[in-house]
Amino acid sequence: MFLPIIRFIQDPSYTSLDSNTTSIYNSTYGDDTIHLYTHFFETDPAFQNVINNYTLEVANAGTISPGIIGMGLSSTLLQELYDNNMIAGRTYSLYIGSGMDRAGGVINGSNTFGGYDAGRFTEPINRYPMNISDANPLSVHVSDIILNDPTGTTRNVSLFDPAAFPSMKSRPDAFEAKLTTDQYPLSLPYDITQNYIKQLAAVPSGNPDDSLALSKPFNGTMTIVLSDGFTVTLPADVMSNASSISPVAARDPHDTEPFYLSVAFLAQVYLMADYDSYQFFLAPAIAEQKAVMPQTFCPKATPAPYNPPRQNSFVQQGLIGAVIGGVFGGLALATFATCLCVRWKRNRMGKLLEAEAARGKARMLQFDVDDKDVGREGVKEVEAGSGAVAGQARGGKRWYGRSRGV
Repeated sequence: MFLPIIRFIQDPSYTSLDSNTTSIYNSTYGDDTIHLYTHFFETDPAFQNVINNYTLEVANAGTISPGIIGMGLSSTLLQELYDNNMIAGRTYSLYIGSGMDRAGGVINGSNTFGGYDAGRFTEPINRYPMNISDANPLSVHVSDIILNDPTGTTRNVSLFDPAAFPSMKSRPDAFEAKLTTDQYPLSLPYDITQNYIKQLAAVPSGNPDDSLALSKPFNGTMTIVLSDGFTVTLPADVMSNASSISPVAARDPHDTEPFYLSVAFLAQVYLMADYDSYQFFLAPAIAEQKAVMPQTFCPKATPAPYNPPRQNSFVQQGLIGAVIGGVFGGLALATFATCLCVRWKRNRMGKLLEAEAARGKARMLQFDVDDKDVGREGVKEVEAGSGAVAGQARGGKRWYGRSRGV
């Protein structure tokens, strides 16, 4: 996200490398401070990187709102970031998302300067050379387009197949298509567009972007096959939105404009461009991701997607929980049995000690009685009364007598 501070200083001497914008709107050039905001989680606050004295174009008047930030071979933004040591190279990645009126979705896109979001795409990663002699250097070759509706009559119908469309005398060659964000619908060769119209009963929609509308229900997909075998599938909700508008534009037979794979195509892929080594990559996009996973995109390197830790089937099926539960359950039972055993031994030992103490006391009493009856001189028994009687023994010694009950 970009938010300039209102301190714009006009530079009348600046000349743009783009020569086709003057017919669209009037503008002036100058310097300002630009802010690049980053969200790692959409719900968290953003942090910013600031570029001072950045040259930008301000539209003063025109028929449309330009809303264009150029990320081509001569991008001044990428160059400024590189010159300020904020990125490792003039590399750039884009997921355009579907959060726009024409797409009718709610998923935000993302720009990554000098890197890529490893959580936004998956394998396979496909490499393509840039055509640096062209103003739009990002182009691919399309070898087939297949319509498929398993619930209807259109099942795996190739728009390149002369058997399905006899008006074609032979199968057409692969055509070159440029990648663009300037329009939503695809712009295909005239013959391919006519086959699309015949197969899906498409009619003009009256939409400003010349998209075709489907006059009959179609709950299928359209798969675009590139010359290297990479396939990109447009899902049913893209093929026919709530207003039955499709992602293919009408085309005049005399139109000389290039063929385009546009926003409808880019919403299904992740684009990574390396302007230092003149190559770019396409990979299947992951539309929704909980977090941003930025990785440095060095020139001449091949991006790699994030691979989450793999769990074997034993863990995936939850058997590890059963094993852990069994282990802890077994330990608990073993501990309980040990406590019972210890308690039993203590009780048994206590009873043995009580019995031993009782026997010892009996022996002590017996010894005491025998000692007093026969071993001490001057002790005699008194036959009358009760209690203890004290008196003098012979020889002036005191004596003690113990009475017996009558």
